[in-house]
Amino acid sequence: MAATLILADSPRMRYLTGALMYFAQGIPYGLLAIAIPAWLASQGVGAGDIGSYLAVIVLPWAFKLVTGPFMDRFQLPSMGARRPWVLGAQLGLTVSLLGLMLIKNPAEQMGLLMIVGVIINSFAATQDVAVDGMAIDLTPVNEQGRLNAFMTAGKAAGWSITASVSGLLLVNFGVEVTAIVASVVAGVIFLYGVAVLEREGEHRLPWGGTRKRARARATEVSFGAVFKGIGSAMWQRAALVVLMIMFVDGLVTGYGQALMPVAAVNLFGYTTDQWSNLVAVMGLVGAGISLGLGPLIDRFGAKSMLMLNISLLAVHAFLIAQTQHLWVDTTYVRVMLSIWVMMLPVVMVCSLALAMAVCSSKLSATQFAIFMSTANLGHAAGAKLFGMMAERSPFDVIYMVLGALVVVMMVVLVAYRQRDDAREAAKKRRGKRAHALAAAGSRSGVFWSGAMRCPKCRADMEVVEVEGQEVDRCLQCHGLWFDAGEMEALAH
Repeated sequence: MAATLILADSPRMRYLTGALMYFAQGIPYGLLAIAIPAWLASQGVGAGDIGSYLAVIVLPWAFKLVTGPFMDRFQLPSMGARRPWVLGAQLGLTVSLLGLMLIKNPAEQMGLLMIVGVIINSFAATQDVAVDGMAIDLTPVNEQGRLNAFMTAGKAAGWSITASVSGLLLVNFGVEVTAIVASVVAGVIFLYGVAVLEREGEHRLPWGGTRKRARARATEVSFGAVFKGIGSAMWQRAALVVLMIMFVDGLVTGYGQALMPVAAVNLFGYTTDQWSNLVAVMGLVGAGISLGLGPLIDRFGAKSMLMLNISLLAVHAFLIAQTQHLWVDTTYVRVMLSIWVMMLPVVMVCSLALAMAVCSSKLSATQFAIFMSTANLGHAAGAKLFGMMAERSPFDVIYMVLGALVVVMMVVLVAYRQRDDAREAAKKRRGKRAHALAAAGSRSGVFWSGAMRCPKCRADMEVVEVEGQEVDRCLQCHGLWFDAGEMEALAH
């Protein structure tokens, strides 16, 4: 039974754990960014103040890159490389949600509400960095798309269910009961995190447990080495383009998420619980669709799937802007709002896969945090942009601006050429590689050689010389990676 709780040994456990941890991230998102804005609008708080509130509480997500180097530098190998950070952040999230009990009159306590929201999101963002780093460390390349799909589905289920339940609780029982319920659910997920292990032989807690774990993983990495490695990894064309994509993606998401609840309540006449219920239903639909996207991303690539989905978002935004005469039709409005909510997790899974594809295993926490922090910085800017637009522009113009932002994202995405960069990097390194044959344990196959990560465990690979031939060897599982022709040369 214990073996089934080892993440490194079980794809199912990786999928389940990723989904549950992202579900936990969805709790503050559904409460703070979906239910509370609609509730604030129903309480008479202005659109500008709501936009400013959303821009402030998302800032911890924009600056979560600060925690990445600390996670790569300071580790507790007896409990796992990333798991201690996951547990600490999840415990902090559980406790900080209770801080919402201090809010008695939101219209007069917007400053306090922002402070509590920042604290909650600080723990949620730290948990996110740790979970992403753990996923990159433990997940083989050929599982990447599916894991992203499960994580995205988990987060979508988290924020949709939380938004629905929180909407009902806020209206009928107030903030205190809502905060307690959210904290209890987050606490249950914390207990699950205590039960699972990254690798066999690790401790569940800082004390006790078995002591078989190899000490080879207890490597000390200086801050200098971390920043030097990150500088080298990020100064690549693919990484720079992904940074731009993530920023514009965040801009679109932040702008749209500030717009939708305000439009639903103030323009289309929705109540707080009606909006929350719509978000819950369509968020779960989007989560189901995102699960099916995993194999499609693995097959067709994250870029193609992302381009397809944001094209639909652009059409949606321009269509709703140009059909003001249909805004009185409740069925039409419900369909258009539902499409937007449904597309959020679908776009998210493609964006995550795009960013994860260019991450190095050794510095996964820091590098992925940089990508996601850039997206969340864009999110804050997008929410603030909506707040500025809402004070001086009609809703049709506001929706047109949303469509224009999506078009900008499409233009930037066209510049993404991961495979071309991989081939170019391979040519510079060896002068001949276009693809490589990999053999590691029970897995083998043809992979693009520019990635230079083990196809079995995703660890970085080193160059070793065997009988005059240079081959790549995994630093962790010691599997070998042969370039085209090298296996035949060694056989002779």
